[in-house]
Amino acid sequence: MKLKHTILLLLLALGLFAFIRVYESKQLSSSERRERAARVLDFDRDAITSILIKNTEGKIELRKDEAGNWRVEDPVKDRADTMAVSQLFTTAEALRHDAVIGDEKKGVDKDQLKDYGLSNSETKLKLSGKDKPIELFFGKDAAVEGRVYVKVEGNPAVYVIGKDLKEQIAKKVDDFRDHKLTDVNTTQVIKAVIRTAAGEIEMEKKDQHWALVKPLKARGDDAKIGDLVAQAATTRIESFVKDAAAASGAGLQEPRATISLWSEGDAKPTVLELGANPKDDKEKVFAKSSSRDGVLLLPKAIEALIDAKPNDLRDRNLIRVEADIVDRITIEGAGKEKIVLARKGESWVRKAGAQDEAINLAAARRLLEVLRTQPARSFVSDVATELPKYGLDQPQVKVTLSSYASENTAETKAGEKPIASLHFGALETNLVYVQVVEEPFIVSVSESVLEVLMTDPLQWQPLEINRAKAEDITTLEVTKAGQPPVSLARDKDKNWKLAKGDGAVNQINVTSLVNTLAGLRAVRWVGAVKPESGFDKPSLVVAFKGASAGKLSVGADAKAEFVLATAEGLNGAFEISKPDLSALQLSLLEKPATSVPPSASDAGAAPPSAVVPAAPAPAASSEAPTQPTPPQL
Repeated sequence: MKLKHTILLLLLALGLFAFIRVYESKQLSSSERRERAARVLDFDRDAITSILIKNTEGKIELRKDEAGNWRVEDPVKDRADTMAVSQLFTTAEALRHDAVIGDEKKGVDKDQLKDYGLSNSETKLKLSGKDKPIELFFGKDAAVEGRVYVKVEGNPAVYVIGKDLKEQIAKKVDDFRDHKLTDVNTTQVIKAVIRTAAGEIEMEKKDQHWALVKPLKARGDDAKIGDLVAQAATTRIESFVKDAAAASGAGLQEPRATISLWSEGDAKPTVLELGANPKDDKEKVFAKSSSRDGVLLLPKAIEALIDAKPNDLRDRNLIRVEADIVDRITIEGAGKEKIVLARKGESWVRKAGAQDEAINLAAARRLLEVLRTQPARSFVSDVATELPKYGLDQPQVKVTLSSYASENTAETKAGEKPIASLHFGALETNLVYVQVVEEPFIVSVSESVLEVLMTDPLQWQPLEINRAKAEDITTLEVTKAGQPPVSLARDKDKNWKLAKGDGAVNQINVTSLVNTLAGLRAVRWVGAVKPESGFDKPSLVVAFKGASAGKLSVGADAKAEFVLATAEGLNGAFEISKPDLSALQLSLLEKPATSVPPSASDAGAAPPSAVVPAAPAPAASSEAPTQPTPPQL
């Protein structure tokens, strides 16, 4: 029994403890009670549907429509500035009194109300909605600077508060009107038309991209047209014109420009008309919007819509292609073998018959990126009819980008499907003429684009020349022009020794040469070897053996800016960098020390006959590079 009593008492204690905690949590702290007592108004802004303001300027009425948007209903009908309404609510919610005159029961007498300017208040705020309306009367300024007397309808007390709320409702009706030109959501605009004295420009949006429809059909510049639409839709109104005389001279009977915006799902467009500049303010423009009443004044920047030209709104990129959908790149140089580059997983290969050959991946990716981002320097012709004039009847290079499906699917058929075809024609003043076959235009682009359109299969070879490991190279033979070969081999301690003859080996220089040789990469492949490249009398030959073997030959002019080399087992010639060439030309043998004869005045000077003559130093081959013209293959 004692155990049951103990358990029962414990449960009662826990229940009492829980009750006390819940009760205390619902009780306001003394600071919270003071804070709530200091409030002048207590309301839920979401429940308010009407705001009535009376001030020295007149009466302003705002109402919330069925969609929850605030509108000005009196003295004009217009969209309300959501931010202005929100700030009004925020100030009213934060309203706290500094002092209370009278109390909620007795209040103050009529004479005091008159003294406080509250018997016939000229400034009022009334908030109405689901709950009982709240009306606030503003009186004179209080004795304390920055304070004013107020009274709440139904409450006899008079409060002394700050002047923030009174200053907010003392504004003119225009301060409560939305100064954003339209309520158009620019991301939903699918069509825009600009009409001026110069003509009509029509633009349409499809698949998230803009296109010009009139006066020509062309790809549009998404960013520029997007900016134009945003300017027409969201430009801020400078002021609302009330002067009838000014409105009559606004030049809107025959507007300088008309801009129409169609939003997705809308049957009618939002129309903006631009008129003249006010005589006394050339930095503004008279305007009228189909979504607003009356005449408006807009900033002068809106005139950019009048000055818009079709070519200014065209996409200047040579092509518009997403890189990840391109599976084939075909390059056809005039009179040369067709080159087909194919995507293989995350890599690229060159199709050579039934074989896939490794290529310079960076070059393939760069080619695709250059074509995608290459800007047109000029729109040469909107009709591709005079092809011979621009060398496009017989292009020097043709490039086709295609997608490729290996199997038939519901979405696509097996095989290659061209996406974009480009013909590159004649050169003129650092530019090359180009025709995108799928479009009826001729444009010019920088001739530098031709550098990535390599038409020789040799130029697409991987840049890795040797893939040996430096530690696996065991023998080395270096032959410099006009000098006997130097043959080296590793000993059992992995140090380098002369394979023939005597002499001290410079271990640091040999190690540097071997490391460079093992990881050698071409700067770029140039193409086939030509007699004038001087490989019949190379300036440097480096041969090595070990786990693998190889032989590198450097062309006759090793001081040229572009130094050519060939590698045994690889076709064609390639450029090597100056740092790599310098490492390959290092002296491999230590120079003998040179004895300097002492002067006659030195104490204990040895006789001249005792001086050992210095051995001649081997010829150095690491001269500073000069800047001659590049070699010709």
